[in-house]
Amino acid sequence: MKTNAKSLIKMALALAVAIIMTMVFFGCKDYVVQGGELPPDYKPEPTGKIKLQYYIANSESDKRSVNDWVAAFQKQYPNVTVQADLSQVGKEVIAAQIASKSVGDVFFLWETDVYNYASVHKALMPLDYYVEALNIDLGDVFSAIKDMGTVEGKLYMVMRDYNHIVLRYNRDLIKAAQLIDPIELEAEGTWDWDTFRSYCIQLTTQDESADVQTVGCSLRLGYAPIYIPFLEGWGGSWYDKEEKKVTFKSDERVLEGVNAMVSFVKNDDCCQYNPAGGGGSIKNTAEQNDFAGYNTESQIVFNDTEFPSFASAGQSYESKGIDWDIVSMPAFPTHKVGTGATGFAVFNGTKNPDAAAALCLSLYTEEGQRAYNGQVGGSVPNVRSLADALFWRVPFADKSIDPDDGKNYYAFISFPEADTYGQVECVVPPEIASIIKDYMATVVPNAVNGTRSVDDTLNKLETEANEKWGTLYTD
Repeated sequence: MKTNAKSLIKMALALAVAIIMTMVFFGCKDYVVQGGELPPDYKPEPTGKIKLQYYIANSESDKRSVNDWVAAFQKQYPNVTVQADLSQVGKEVIAAQIASKSVGDVFFLWETDVYNYASVHKALMPLDYYVEALNIDLGDVFSAIKDMGTVEGKLYMVMRDYNHIVLRYNRDLIKAAQLIDPIELEAEGTWDWDTFRSYCIQLTTQDESADVQTVGCSLRLGYAPIYIPFLEGWGGSWYDKEEKKVTFKSDERVLEGVNAMVSFVKNDDCCQYNPAGGGGSIKNTAEQNDFAGYNTESQIVFNDTEFPSFASAGQSYESKGIDWDIVSMPAFPTHKVGTGATGFAVFNGTKNPDAAAALCLSLYTEEGQRAYNGQVGGSVPNVRSLADALFWRVPFADKSIDPDDGKNYYAFISFPEADTYGQVECVVPPEIASIIKDYMATVVPNAVNGTRSVDDTLNKLETEANEKWGTLYTD
């Protein structure tokens, strides 16, 4: 039989493609996928060398956090040497290293990366077997933080801290309006959405002749950790991973949450729409409604914030002589609070899984948390047993300041049972997350401006996202 020349060419091309794909996706010949499984009663004895990559160390405090953590780990495991690479590189460099199988044994990830690298690229080693083998008490870890590193039932990423959205507020303006301090309402369990709305309306100055114009609040409504609780706050579910679809318009409870967000800005007229953090590529066409240019500390009563910005925000209030404090986000009918954290994962091509897993999981221990978050630049510990510890309750950068400054640090650890994912990439593929972020960055300003209705925006969001999701999976 004669062999067709075109067939031979096709076969040669196919072979060449296969070789290239093998080189790209499987790297060097000694790359072996570590599945994280361990035999019964296995006792890890970490030893040898591992490489740790932390590519966003842009300050001395960032570097110290990592170095102190590594030092504490090596004290516990003296037979392990950790090479900490703190070189600042772009996120795309790490992505390329993951694709070429040349990334470090342990490396830093954003919470928005874990789903992508665990489920889509399958580059992470699950840590579940090591949790038991190393006697890690996951019951002491705030549940949302543990869940944030979990994909399809397996733990892939260990978060370095605990961070959810709170409100900072001008207490002087609360007193001037003769309103009960929100912290008292929080303690009574009555600090809910309706109460917050009522406060914001009362605290917004309608008389233009007043000495000081004030507005109830400023919220980053284009920022996922703020709008996701609205999506879920009336009992709705905006995504379905089993059916591989989003339900922004078709779930009436999700729609109710979006309408509440829009009405707060448009009808209550007591909220400065702050587009910061939206992240969408569609241009935000809205002005910050009637309250653009208001001073954050002296004219805006409530501002959403997180722990990393707490010290600098506090200094701004102090410099203006303003009495201030922090309080939890108000409870929606279904209590939800936007939560996020970054952390570390183990590359599934590591040649030293015992040491790599032990280093990662040490962040879920008191010793690891004290080391990582026990200095300037540290954050809220992710283990419940340290919730009342004083070492992280520091108002400003000077560690010599008495941490008992009277501020409501409870807000940073309040209602952990209400925590929900703060980023859409944590639960849907990145292609779908991009579409959601684009439309959610515009839903409020378009509705307020009359450019596009809420229904129209959410219809477009659903259609585009679900059509795209359908092309990603054909099984």
